[in-house]
Formats: sequence, C-alpha cells, structure tokens
Amino acid sequence: MTRTPSPEDLEKANDTPPSTVFGEQLTKTESQGAPPEVPQGALRKIVIMSVLCSAQFFDIFNAVSSIACLPKLGEDLGFTPGALQWVLSAYTLTFAAFMVSAGRISDIYHPKPVFCAGYMLVGIMSVLCAVSVHPIMLLVFRAVQGIGAALTIPSAIAMIVQNFPDPEEQGRALSIFGAFGAVGNVIGFVLGGVLTARVNWRWVYYLVAIIVIPFAVLSFFALPKHSLPSVEGRRGLDWPGVATLTAGLILFVYAISDANDVGWGKPQIIVTLILSVVFIIGFFFVERFVKDPAVPPSIWSNQNFTPLFLYTWSVYWFLMGSELQLVLIFQDLFGWSPLSAAVHCIPIGVSGGISAYLTGVISPYIPRRILLVLGQLFMAVGVILFALVDSPDKYWSHVFPGMIVGMCGLALGYVGANIAIMAGARPGEEGVVGAMMNTAFQLGATIGLAGAY
Repeated sequence: MTRTPSPEDLEKANDTPPSTVFGEQLTKTESQGAPPEVPQGALRKIVIMSVLCSAQFFDIFNAVSSIACLPKLGEDLGFTPGALQWVLSAYTLTFAAFMVSAGRISDIYHPKPVFCAGYMLVGIMSVLCAVSVHPIMLLVFRAVQGIGAALTIPSAIAMIVQNFPDPEEQGRALSIFGAFGAVGNVIGFVLGGVLTARVNWRWVYYLVAIIVIPFAVLSFFALPKHSLPSVEGRRGLDWPGVATLTAGLILFVYAISDANDVGWGKPQIIVTLILSVVFIIGFFFVERFVKDPAVPPSIWSNQNFTPLFLYTWSVYWFLMGSELQLVLIFQDLFGWSPLSAAVHCIPIGVSGGISAYLTGVISPYIPRRILLVLGQLFMAVGVILFALVDSPDKYWSHVFPGMIVGMCGLALGYVGANIAIMAGARPGEEGVVGAMMNTAFQLGATIGLAGAY
C-alpha cells in the first residue's frame, strides 16, 4: 500500500522538518527515484516486520544450528579437526565480505528485490548443503549461502529505516529485529541438537530450506511495492571499490580463521594478512576518486560512526566465541550429548530475546553511551564466569548466570549500536551504513570463532 504525493504534498514537504514521518520518508527515498513508502495501519507494519525479522532469525539460526551439529557432521563427512571450523567460518567469511556490496546494491536499486533474491539464495543453498557428500562441497555451498545472507540484512535494515521513520518507533523496530536473532539463536541450538541426535545433521539444513524458500516467495508479495530508479539517475556500483574491499575482507577473515590450524607464524598467514591490509588501504584510496563510491568517505564523518564501527566487533565476537566454546565444553569435556548440550544453552536465547526487546523499550529514556558501556561490562562479566568453569557441577553457579548477564550485555550493545549508527545515517545511505555495521558484527563473529576453536 503506497501513496504517491501530490504536487501540493511535495511543496508542503519542502518546509516539513526531517523528523516528521512524511518529510523524513520523502527525503530518504527521493535519492533512489522511488515514491515514498508509508505503511498504513498496524497490521501492515506487523506483516513487514514479520518478513524482515524472519531473515534475521534464519541468518542466526543457520550459524548456531551448525555449531550444534558440528561434531557429527565432521565425523560423517570426514573433516579434519583443523578444517571443521570452516563449516562456520565459510558462512561468516562471505557474510562479512559481501555485506557492503549488498548494502550498496540496495541503495542503488531498491532494498526489496535485493532482500528477496538473497533470501531465496539462502534457501536453495541450504538444500545443497543438506545433500553434500564431501567437505569441499559443503564449504562451497555454505560460502554461497553466506552471500545470500549478506544480501538480506542491510536491505532489511534499510526497509526498517524507510518504513518506520519515527525515531521511537524505529528504535523499537530495530530492537525487535535484534530479538528475532536471539530467538533464532536459541531455537537453532535446540533444533540443531534435536535433529542431530534424533535424525541426522542433514535435516538441520533441510529444515531451513523447507521454511525459508516459501518465506522468500512470500516476501515479494508481502513487502511494500517499489519502483526502480531511472537509468539516468541511477548511481554506479563502484566495481573497483567493491572488488578491493571484498578481496581485503576475504583475505583477512581467511588468515584469522586458518591461523589456529597452521600457526600464526607461518608465511602463508603473514603474507595473507599483509595482502589484506594492502587491499583494505587500497579500498580507501579508490573511494576518494571514484564517482559513486561503494562506501562514501562522508559516512565516516557521520555522528559517532567510526567509534561505533569498532565497538560492534565485540558484540558477535562475544556471542559466537562463547557459544562455540560452551558447545565444545559440554560435549567434549563434560561428555554431554548434542541434545543435552543444546538444552543447556537455552538460557542464551531466552535471555537474549527478552533483553533485546526490553532494551528497545527503554532505549528512548536512557543515553546511548550508557547502553553501550553497560553492554561491555555485562559481556565481560559473562566471559569471566565462563572462564571459571571446569566441571559440570558449575553449570548453575557459573554458566547459567554467565549466560543471563552476558546476553543482557549483548542486547544492550547490539540494540544500542544499531540505534546510534542508524540515527546518524544520511538519507539514501541507510543500506550501506547498515551493511558496514553488520560487516563489523560478522568480522567480530569470525574472530570470535577463530579464537574459540
């Protein structure tokens, strides 16, 4: 349900403050050549949020359900111990590397087709992951699946910002978006453990495909209508910038992920890290001279963007590193079954979902810097409690409270950073700003996985 403004509306909008719903929506979409999209009614907003949040749910579900089935999967396909972490890292590598490209494409064309295409790719690749019979086969499909996930997140965030322009409503929408990730986190653990123990690890991926493919089709009809910008007014994709940044991120993530297996002092790791730095520096050089940069240099001057970009590394670093460590400790050290390990991880998702939603509710009344500082403190307390665990009898005294406190910290950090970064995004740059933020999240996740394994 869209509304095309009349000439009188357009004239009035020129004098309307950016904070008003109509004025803000017009400003944010006019650079894309699309009419403003103003959802009408609570039901319409619920439908939009349900579709967008489902992608966040399955992106996190994909990651953590693989953690739960990792030992059985590795045994079945013949993974070497050092290569097994790549079932997780292949996904996060491409997720992080292609996020900025996806955000740029969303800003150039429109977030909706990018979202729908990425969501369908996640579902199709999940089928291929399920039928894999060789380690390389699975890793390739997981990597392509990460590209699909990368297409969904910045486009989803851009549509949230466009369709919920009121700051308070937008903050709640972003917190709900984060809460769905927390729910996907706990359900991924539980279902991953149940399916691995009772059926087969392949059904972890079959289940994703069975649900995601219909949702991808539904998203095309459920999300607001859109129109593509004219060819004359369309910005370029900036292939030199996209290529150099993607190469730099892939090399960096590969080096971090592979260093634990082959050793940090090996020439291949040192050379790869040096090349990644060269490519990333080259990217910033390219962006200063191309006509339509993938990451406009101006976004680094957005309010608090640079410190928040660095801050967000810690959020998924804590999440993925802690979860992988706990699953390995539960199964390898404590001798628990995959199902038992998954059940004992339920507090992670429950506390994460509740705290993410509550953070969205209270965020308008608490300074953002307080949210961000408390997030770091709570995550640090959780890590300290996990580090003191050496036997199963410390689950209730250390692991359980560590999960609760740590996930409260993660929610404060995740929601606080999302709200603060997107509040400073300039009109027409929501996709690339959301992409950069989520690139930082995924880089942190990859480092956390590499350090935990």
